[in-house]
Amino acid sequence: MLRLAVVASLGFQGIGATEQCAESGTCKAELDDAAMMQLGKRSGVRGQAIRSKSEMKRGAGASQPYFPPAGPAPHYVPLNINEDGVINQYYLPGANITEDGNAVTYTPPYRFYLMKTGTTDYQNPDNFYKPLFMGKTFTVDIDFGANGASCGCNINFYLVDMPVAEPGDEGDYYCDAQCFQGKGCCAEFDMNEGNNVVQQVTNHACTGKGSYNGHPDWECNKWGDPEVKTHPSDFGPGEQHTINTNEPFTYSQVFDANGGDMIFTTTMSQNGRSKVLQMGPGNAQLNDMMTHGSLEQGMAFVTGYWYASDMNWMDGDTCGSGAETCNMRPVTIRNWRITTNGAPIPFSPTPAPTPPTPPPPSPPTPESVGHCCWNGCSSCNDDPGHYCNAGKQTCEGDCGGNWCGGV
Repeated sequence: MLRLAVVASLGFQGIGATEQCAESGTCKAELDDAAMMQLGKRSGVRGQAIRSKSEMKRGAGASQPYFPPAGPAPHYVPLNINEDGVINQYYLPGANITEDGNAVTYTPPYRFYLMKTGTTDYQNPDNFYKPLFMGKTFTVDIDFGANGASCGCNINFYLVDMPVAEPGDEGDYYCDAQCFQGKGCCAEFDMNEGNNVVQQVTNHACTGKGSYNGHPDWECNKWGDPEVKTHPSDFGPGEQHTINTNEPFTYSQVFDANGGDMIFTTTMSQNGRSKVLQMGPGNAQLNDMMTHGSLEQGMAFVTGYWYASDMNWMDGDTCGSGAETCNMRPVTIRNWRITTNGAPIPFSPTPAPTPPTPPPPSPPTPESVGHCCWNGCSSCNDDPGHYCNAGKQTCEGDCGGNWCGGV
């Protein structure tokens, strides 16, 4: 997952990336490498060796781990997960837990880790809640709202084999299958990446150097195998799609095996209609993820929301190849359930109607200009017309940020 945030940031920098080379140390060769990596993924050109670069600057919307601000430890609201009819409480420190603990309302740019307690000590593996998903079904209800989370946005949940031994360049002991310098290297299973026009599922096993034709330096499958995604007619805003993303829908994933063959089935359902995406059986990389990739032992559950101007690798079938602008609208994922395969999935109550999108605020007077920021006041949204910049209450409520620089 993080590999896409790093690469996508280059497109977000746009024309200014070349001029910034001397200041940032990110030079044209590195930008070209990242662009070629994405070009290869989109076009199917897999015979050419492509180097990845971890020194690249991340853009404004790239994924960031959550750490609390300085001062007294914050109070974290627990997340309710229904496990075979029993409501258990876990934590996504920093996330906006809503609806009495039954939902998470996402805004960019953080990623969160599922923890047993409200701690951000990501070094200790015992702090993570790592569900044993094999033989289980994971189900949530996803609500983008009307025309929410547009092209260029990426709301996701995925599994990685963290924590690693070193804190890395962001201090969270993170790893994934891109094996970037400054990050750990480990298997990664993307259960979901998407926005309101696409959903994508990708397996990134790590079978070692020499396993991937044309890429002798790869330890893990950076592009992913297998990968499945929705077709534009399957999924999007409007009743013409099988799943109308203007309305909530159920997203359910079955982790199963037939002997040594893993079978992973994703079903999106809404009002009697459904779309099914299946990976396996008979895929060696998927089978390795089940055994050597640690699915059977449990992996860290990561979830978040980020954005970039070149999210075309994921949503280009609908959004095209041009620069994209994520609308950054909040997304709610509710009714989290983990059930044993074959058991009935607990009832999903009808969600409350999505509130109307508020009108854009009037332009602020110069003396009252403020910004909604995250990570203290270091990562701010500078668009005065953006929903999160409507004021302190909106920023620190719906958007989970900090109001900086204004009254």
